Amino acid sequence: MPPRNTIFIVDERPLSRHALWRRLAGPGRSFRLFGDARSALAALEAENPALVIADLDLPDADGVALLGEVRRRRPQTLTVLVAGTETPVGARHALRDRIIDALVGRPVEMLDGVVRELLHESWSDGLPLAGYTAAHN
Repeated sequence: MPPRNTIFIVDERPLSRHALWRRLAGPGRSFRLFGDARSALAALEAENPALVIADLDLPDADGVALLGEVRRRRPQTLTVLVAGTETPVGARHALRDRIIDALVGRPVEMLDGVVRELLHESWSDGLPLAGYTAAHN
């Protein structure tokens, strides 16, 4: 069996967490879902996820602060911030400063493409990736 990429999804809204999980579920991926930054950071002590996806608005921290802490503790872990349609300047600066690897606005139609690109997964449909903002491009 090929190695699995573990993905943490951090969003305070249960429906949003599960919707993101359903959108991204696929072969070679496992998931941990969290409702707050504190729980995700506690799990980070014992686990080494390939990717952490966080909503900008969390009950105990903002997503930029959470992903900054993930970057500090696990520099190799990729990070994606999900923000509303109006993206705050701080989130754009976090992308510029490489605190986060990608910034995806809601609605999240492009999220699967962003995740595939960051995890270097192949495109079964052969379509090019376009229309998202990433620090690595």
